[in-house]
Amino acid sequence: MKNIIQAEDRNIVVNGKAKSKKEAFANAINKIARNLSATEDNLIFKIEPKSFEVENFKEIDEKEHFLFFFFPRIRKSYEVQLRVLVHVEYVCVNEVACQKVATTDNPLFNRETKGV
Repeated sequence: MKNIIQAEDRNIVVNGKAKSKKEAFANAINKIARNLSATEDNLIFKIEPKSFEVENFKEIDEKEHFLFFFFPRIRKSYEVQLRVLVHVEYVCVNEVACQKVATTDNPLFNRETKGV
C-alpha cells in the first residue's frame, strides 16, 4: 500500500492587529492554520513553524475626545505582518482509491415490495 502522507516547507504571510504587542503577535500566529487550510485541498494534520520574520510592525496612535472637545486621550494599537516558514505534513485525500458501492437492499427503495 502506498504512503499517502506528504510533507513540505511553505512560506506564508500573516497579519495581526490588537491593543498590545503580545496580542498582535498572537493574532498573527493564530491565523497560520486558517490560511493554510483555506488554500489546501488535502487534510493537514501537522503544522510546525520553523522561522518568523517581521516584515512590518506599526504602533498606531489615535487621539479621541469625549463629546468632540472634552477629555482628550490617545489610544494605542499595534499591527504586525509576519513571514513564517512552516513545515506542513498532510494526507493526500485525492490519491486514495475509493470504491463505489450501490445497494438496493432497503425495502423503502425497492419497487418489487408493495405495501411496505
